[in-house]
Amino acid sequence: MIFANPIFLWGLLALLIPIAVHLFNFRRYRKVYFSNVERLSAVRSETRRTSTLRRWLVLLMRCLAIVGLVLAFAQPTLPGNEQLQSGTTVVSIYVDNSFSMENSGSNGSQLETAKQKAREIAAAYRPGDRFQLLSNTFAGEEFRWLSREEFLDAVDALQISPASRHLSEVAQRQTDFLNQSGAANRHAYLVSDFQSSIAKLSTFHFPLSTFNFTLVPLEGTATDNLYIDTLVLDAPAYFVSGSVTVEATLRNDGSRDVEKLPVKLFVNGRERALATVDIPAATTAKTSLRFTIDSAGWLNGRVEIADYPVTFDDNYYFTLLAGQRIGMLQVGAGNENLEKLFAHDSAVLYRTVAANGLAVTPDLTFILLNELSSLPSGQAQSLATWVEEGGTLCVVPPADGHVEQLNALLAQLNAPRLESWNVRAVRASKVDLQSSLYRQVFSRSAKEEMEMPTVQGRYLMNSGQSLSQPVITLADGSLLLASTPHGAGRLYLFSTPLTAQWTDFVAQALFVPTLYNMALYSRPLPPAAYTLGGADPIFLQHAYDPAGTPPEMVEVSGSKSQVSSFLPDIRRVGNRSALIPHGELTEAGHYKLGDEYLAFNYDRLESQLQFLTPQEIADAIDGMEGVNVVRNAAKPLDREIRARRNGTPLWHWCILLALAALLAETLLLKVPKVLKDLKDPKDFNDPKA
Repeated sequence: MIFANPIFLWGLLALLIPIAVHLFNFRRYRKVYFSNVERLSAVRSETRRTSTLRRWLVLLMRCLAIVGLVLAFAQPTLPGNEQLQSGTTVVSIYVDNSFSMENSGSNGSQLETAKQKAREIAAAYRPGDRFQLLSNTFAGEEFRWLSREEFLDAVDALQISPASRHLSEVAQRQTDFLNQSGAANRHAYLVSDFQSSIAKLSTFHFPLSTFNFTLVPLEGTATDNLYIDTLVLDAPAYFVSGSVTVEATLRNDGSRDVEKLPVKLFVNGRERALATVDIPAATTAKTSLRFTIDSAGWLNGRVEIADYPVTFDDNYYFTLLAGQRIGMLQVGAGNENLEKLFAHDSAVLYRTVAANGLAVTPDLTFILLNELSSLPSGQAQSLATWVEEGGTLCVVPPADGHVEQLNALLAQLNAPRLESWNVRAVRASKVDLQSSLYRQVFSRSAKEEMEMPTVQGRYLMNSGQSLSQPVITLADGSLLLASTPHGAGRLYLFSTPLTAQWTDFVAQALFVPTLYNMALYSRPLPPAAYTLGGADPIFLQHAYDPAGTPPEMVEVSGSKSQVSSFLPDIRRVGNRSALIPHGELTEAGHYKLGDEYLAFNYDRLESQLQFLTPQEIADAIDGMEGVNVVRNAAKPLDREIRARRNGTPLWHWCILLALAALLAETLLLKVPKVLKDLKDPKDFNDPKA
């Protein structure tokens, strides 16, 4: 305990006055004359013990009254646990403005309550201190210091954002920004409803720092919600007249079962499929919607349900690009099996060239080197670069044993090397059906009855330190086909020529999906949808000149009545163009950028409307040094912050002590007399008595 005016403690010497009065018992006596001594028997006298006890209690109350008054003037204070050092003070305040903060609280929406708490925090500091307002947008202008007036204006302008952030990510951002300030006093506050999905107990941690984090949990109310969680379009490519299956996963976070929920699929504004699904409480359910592609180009789709009162997650937007042909080049010896498979396929633009005619062009996505004995170093280098940037290369070795130049290419791609040629019949024993080459190709019965290929001659593969994955394994443990990722592309390596002389693989059912899916998956499909609030680059289908003016990005669907547009930030990444999001997108829907379309959805983390209680938060941070939690956010925060920093003043309790002591003294002196008069109301001087 510390005293603001310790000189007033000399006033405690005044305690000698009541003590002296008590010891010397300065009392006045007066004579009372009775006309009839017999009447004295009616007087009830106090015992000596009771009178002495009362006098000691009166002395104690008088002393306490003096002590209380003296301490009140001395202004005692309990020291706070946050002592300010000399120097500047900076304060970072995070205000959660996600969708869950639209829920109603005791003072309106939770966002308005959070903004009021931010104002109270700012009021607890000096006008010259510097402040940062951080929200879920993580916008560039939020990473600067504001005066208190600027901070309050920024708080007033804060709106709901579709972005959602994990609190550990927010705490790391605050830590980095505060550490860069170099200020002597640094403080961080997190004002949020502490939604369980962004503050999971298992990952609830804060970075080690030299300052304190203060958590301000607002009272969140759990709400039943039904929403579309994820969407999957599982197809290697989309072609006109082909069918597409859209698999939607729906989640019921409510306490009641949902039966016969209608799920609608819209494509280019037209309803194309309808399904119903039953979803038990607190579980997920999947439903499939199928439609046929009737035109080439971009298709904008939407899966829709109806659920109230939470509606922002009742739509899931997606896009797909149909009718794109795959550019394939076969280099080297002719192969009638490959000709039959690709030459007349409308989905594949198939070309063949001799070994000396190899030229990598931008339209190529799949190149097959068929039995090349020689490969100049320049061509090998261009192929390696092409694979690293996203191309798919398939290498079929020759049977003549001249594979040195092929091995030089394989070394650049971190792929297995081809070693000795082995002429011995070996049957395949295992096919990796989890590979993308065989996704949804074989039924369960077909897997059990699959005929394994046999090879009569093959190269042994030395995997070494490569990241290769076996696709088809032979009975002796060697490989018939290996897959190796490299950069954004992939290499497939056979150990035998694809001719009937060396393997019956070319005559079996396994041959067609293996080679055909290599080609189909060589053109990576653009993502069906993106999440609003993300910061990762979005790679585009078209290349734009970064020095030129980018095309406008225009919203073509969504709930807003007014169409919004802006100039995006497009940069060159390798040989591709990438859109860098900066928080301009705030509405879910379809957007057009040049000749392509992008779909954006709200983050489904905000759909899980369960919240941590202050006690759960306190238990989660138990043992974490430098992390505090406000258990009752309904009280003004500025008082609590000042108390933590400046200490807790006790002078008002001292005044209450003095008043209580004076009241007790009055009662000790007056109550016995009143009780005596009530018990014996006779007046002995009354002659009528």
